[in-house]
Order: sequence, then structure tokens, then C-alpha cells
Amino acid sequence: MIHVLAVHPDFFRMGVGTALLDYACRMGRENGVGAVRLDVYEKNFSAIHLYESCGFSYRGTIDLGLEELYGLKWYHVYEKILI
Repeated sequence: MIHVLAVHPDFFRMGVGTALLDYACRMGRENGVGAVRLDVYEKNFSAIHLYESCGFSYRGTIDLGLEELYGLKWYHVYEKILI
């Protein structure tokens, strides 16, 4: 299970995020996981672009109840089917 996926800004656009997602999907397949699902703050356009470029599909928008804590209300859900 991945709780947080982050790449240090010094390493943006070097393929690190893609490599991490590829690895997670490969490990999932090897362990019989059917899909990987991610949520991302609706205005985190860099992460959204990464997920879409790695084959994840938009599945909807949800409220994770984090608005009072972090000021972030809406999150987009992405999914990649592995099997």
C-alpha cells in the first residue's frame, strides 16, 4: 500500500515519478493485485499529468474530509487496472 508518493522538486522531469509508479504496478501484478487507485488534490496538475501519462484513468471526484485540516476539499480518483 502506498500512502504518499512524492518526488523532490530537484528531481522533477527526470522520470522518477514514472519509475516509482511503474515499480508499484509491477509489484502489484506480481502479487496478484487487480488495480492501483490513487487520489490527488484536484489542483495538483503535475501529479494528474503524471498519473494520466502512466495509464491511470480518472474515476471521479471525492471529498476526503481534509478541508478543515489542510484546506483541501476535492480530490480526483485515478485507477489503473493491472490484470
